[in-house]
Parts: sequence; structure tokens; C-alpha cells
Amino acid sequence: MKEKIFFQVFSLFFLLSFLAPAIMAFEPFTEEEKKLFKFDLKKNFYQNKEEFQNDVNRAKELIAKIEEHKGRVGESAKELYELFSLISNYTDIYYKIYAYGEFCEAINTKDRKPYEKYLEISSEGESRTAFVKVELQNLSTEKFQDYLKEFPELKKYEYVINDTLRKSPHLLSKEKEEILSKLSPTRFEWEGVLFQLMFDRTKFEEIEFQGKKYNTGIDFEGLIRNPSRQIREKAFKSYFETLKSISDVCGFALLNLMKSLNEEANLRGFATYYDQTLFESYITRGEIENIFNQLKENSNIYKEYQQYKLENAKKREELSNAKIWDIELPPSDAEEPRFTANRAVDTVTNSLSVLGSKYLAELSALLNPKNGRLDIVGGPNRKQGAFCEAGFGFFQDNFQGYLSDISTLAHESGHAIHHRLVLLNRNGEMFSQGPPYLTESFAMFNEYLLRDYLLKTLKNEKEKKAIIYDQLNEEMYLWELARRAEFEMVSYDKIASEEIKDCEGFNTVCFEVGKKYDIFFDKYPELRLLWMRKHHYWTVPAYYKNYVVAQILALKYFELYKKDPVNFPKKYIAMVETGMDREPQKLLKDFLGIDLNDKNLLKNTLEMVKEHFEAVKKM
Repeated sequence: MKEKIFFQVFSLFFLLSFLAPAIMAFEPFTEEEKKLFKFDLKKNFYQNKEEFQNDVNRAKELIAKIEEHKGRVGESAKELYELFSLISNYTDIYYKIYAYGEFCEAINTKDRKPYEKYLEISSEGESRTAFVKVELQNLSTEKFQDYLKEFPELKKYEYVINDTLRKSPHLLSKEKEEILSKLSPTRFEWEGVLFQLMFDRTKFEEIEFQGKKYNTGIDFEGLIRNPSRQIREKAFKSYFETLKSISDVCGFALLNLMKSLNEEANLRGFATYYDQTLFESYITRGEIENIFNQLKENSNIYKEYQQYKLENAKKREELSNAKIWDIELPPSDAEEPRFTANRAVDTVTNSLSVLGSKYLAELSALLNPKNGRLDIVGGPNRKQGAFCEAGFGFFQDNFQGYLSDISTLAHESGHAIHHRLVLLNRNGEMFSQGPPYLTESFAMFNEYLLRDYLLKTLKNEKEKKAIIYDQLNEEMYLWELARRAEFEMVSYDKIASEEIKDCEGFNTVCFEVGKKYDIFFDKYPELRLLWMRKHHYWTVPAYYKNYVVAQILALKYFELYKKDPVNFPKKYIAMVETGMDREPQKLLKDFLGIDLNDKNLLKNTLEMVKEHFEAVKKM
């Protein structure tokens, strides 16, 4: 399952502003730079098919070596160390194969063969090594502690082994685990592909503006910012009407994915798959519901913000009654800065330099286009969105130099450098794998540092205001993330109770959850279809809750950084490069004094958001 690969993260949101023709002439790349900002897969991965196949063969050899330990897992400290050393080596090569396949398909969606080869390795590896976690059940905690004293080198894998032991009560028999692992790609890889194919093949209406046609599917975020109110309204209604026409197929895929995941979770003793992912991330159902409830109790902050945007649109457009399609036009007293690709690279590099020399060295290597680890120039047959794969590189479907583009670059760099620092410090990809909310928080924190830097360095006052508005919008995004995450939790629950049977069931849940957070759900029936706008439900199931917790953590990091900009980065980087050597809550508490179980965890965060909102209203 893709959700097990925690570094695979698509950006939180990808907004394409639609501005006046003079600004639209902005070009983020020169013709020469268009060639430069492309992946050099030969330099960073494989020179030819033979080299790729050699790694595939090497992965299979490591699987076979791991399999030699069958029947004797945990029989001695030395055996355990040798076994997990092999698993670590396999993990490194497995992720390289995965990243290569993912990047090949991203550059050209028709080039899926390397990714399919990864799926083949994934299926074989999971099924043939499933015995490890099953046999490890026989190792008691006391015996493992004795092994650590007897063979100190084993401490390197202490967290990984303890994490496996923690999950052992939910394991099935060796035979069943092998079967489920082998069938995993067949059961869970088609839904996301179907979702993508539906959007690729669906004909969204084209709307003409000033001699150019814009597709309401691809260009929706830009059209909703069009200076013409008639076009904004048409784009909104047309887009959701098209979503409605494919909702039955998307609902069919999502229903069957969630049912299958729930069924496997039931076998493991969980009420739903959502509950299983909470357990695997060291979060209880009560803790996540507590976060949702606190945000709903304070949803008046977000609802007031939405009303504020409506009132602004009313004044700006001299409207008697502003509508939802009027609120995304940029404020008249602000001017969004634009960034060429080279300026974006320099800006992100400078903004994150506060995190220290080690971070800066790895970041510079990633973002230097001459190293061939960036692919951000648009074109045909490219995957939607933006993502990184471990520390290998960064992909974005079409960099246009907007603030959202440079924020995405900073965000995904956070994922990449986290992996690089852990790899350098711990010598293994295995140790960077942890609960996604933790890894996502590293990426989100970068976005706050970027805005902080821009506010300090931009000279144009209108551009500064644009950053302030953007920062507030990002903070308010916490409620939007919670809405999406709670929709997913409730959907898994209602599928388990057979209350959702088709797309109409998802529409109802989307409406019922949405109106608790948002002022627009009662006014616009189209918003019942919002569940179709996010691929995550199909491609990385139950992932959205991680964004909610991560956003809270990122705000907390930023709060602590502003209080102590000299010492906080040192403690923060020490935590990041340590990787997973203890439970995530302990990691946060030991290095930064953050307690996820603190009942007042959100108090200062929400106060900060309210202060920023009040400042913007006065501004």
C-alpha cells in the first residue's frame, strides 16, 4: 500500500492564480532554463535499463537472503541484528526503485513500466518477508532487552523492532500475511489509477477569455480568480456539474477501496481501517476526535474569516450580494509576487538557511538545477501535483512562479532534506520512516519560514501584504484540512455500518461534516461533491488526518522559533536528523517539549491565528 511509504506526499494544495493579461505574460523560465529544470535520471538513478534491472535483481537477492532467516527469527541477538541489517539494505534499494518508477511515470504518464516493476518487487518482498513480523511475536520484551545488553549494536534497530512487537497482537498467521501481502497491489493499486483516468478522460467545459480557452478541470483554480464575475460563476457551476457526471464511477472506486481496507482491518481486530492507521501512528481515536472537536468548537474563527472574505468581495466588486465564486480574487491592496524558477530556488534556499549549515548544504544540492534533481517545467502527459521521493528529487507538474508554487517547493524540500539528514546520520532509509504527521510537520514548517523570510526581505508593500494574507489563509486552512480528514473518518465508519452504498452516501457525509466547519455548505448544494476534488482518498487512504496534526505541529515549531531563533533550530535539526529511534510523542517531548496529549495544545495556536486575523482586519 502506498500509504506505507510515508515520504510519498502530494502537496496540500496547488493553487494557480489567474491574473490580468499583462501579468500572465510572466515567464518563469527562459528557453534554456526549460531544458535545465528537468530530471537527469541517468545521473541520479540509472544509465540504462541494465543498471535498473541489476537493482531489481539485487532487491530479489536481498529478499531471498531475508527469507533464509525463516523459522529462526529472534533466536539470538546476532541473528536479529543480521536480519534487520538485511532489511535495512533492502529498504534502501526498494525506495530507489520506487522513486525511479514514480518519477518516470510523473514525467510521462504513459511510461509506467518501471513503476510496475516496483509493484512486482513490492508484492514479492511483502509476501516473502511477511514471516518476519509474525515470527517476531515469539520474542518477549524482556528477552529483547537482554539481547540489547548482550549485543549493543542491535540498539540501532531498537525502535523498528519495538514498533513491530507493538503491532504483533494484530497480526494474522504466517500464511495469511503472505497471501494478503501478495494480493495487496492487486487489491489496492487500481482505485487511484481509475480516479486519475476518469479525470484525464472526462471532457471539462472550455471557457474563453480574451482570445484564449481555459479548461474548467485543469484551470479551475485560475478561472475562479478571473476578473470577470460571469466567467467565475460559469466556471464554478460547470466544474461541479462535470464532477456530478463522474461521481458514480469515483464513488464506486472509493466505496470498494474503503470496504476492502475495512475488511482487512477487521481481520486484524480493528473496527475500521481508519482506526488501524491511528494505532499505527501512535494516536488514539479519542485523541484525534478531541482535535476535531476543538477545531469545530472554534470553527467560528474560520466562519468569520469566510464571512470577512465575502464582505471584502462585496466592497471590492460593488456587489449587492457576494457569492462563493467571488471570494478568491486577490485583495485590491495586495500584489502577489511572482518568481522565476531561479529566483524561487534562491528564495527557498535563503529562507531555510536559518536551519543551519547541514540543512543548507543538502538543500543547495537538491535545488541546484545543474544536479538534475528538479523537474518542474510543464508539458503533456505529466502527473498532476507536486511531490518528492525521499531525497532523490522534486517533481511539479507546471511551475508558474506563483506564491503557491514557491510554497510547494519549500514544503517538498522539507520532506527531501529530512530524508537526507537521517540517511547521513543513521545510514539507512528505514530510520526516516515514521508517522506521516511528523514528517509532514517538517515540510509545513518550511512554508512558515519561507513567509517569514519574504516579509523581512520584500521591498514592495503590496507584495508584503500579499504574504500576510497568504499566511493567514494558510493558518485558516487548518479547518479545511480537518473537514476533509473528518469526512474520511466518518466515511469509513458509515461503510462499516453499511450506511454508505454509493456516491450519494459520500455526498451526504460530505454535507453533514462540511456544514460543521464551513458557512457555504448550507448555501451551495454543489459542495456535496467536494470529496471528489482530492486524490488522497484514493491514492493515500486515511492520510488527511496527518495534515491536521502536522499543521498544528508546524505552527507550534514556528511559535517556538520566533521566541528563540538562535537555539530552536539546533534542537529542531537534532530531532529531524535523529529519525525514528523512539515513539513520535517521546521524540517531540524530548527534543522540543511538545506534548501531543496536552489538553491545551491548541490554545496558543488558535490565539495566534486569532491575533493574525485581527491584525489583517485592521490592516
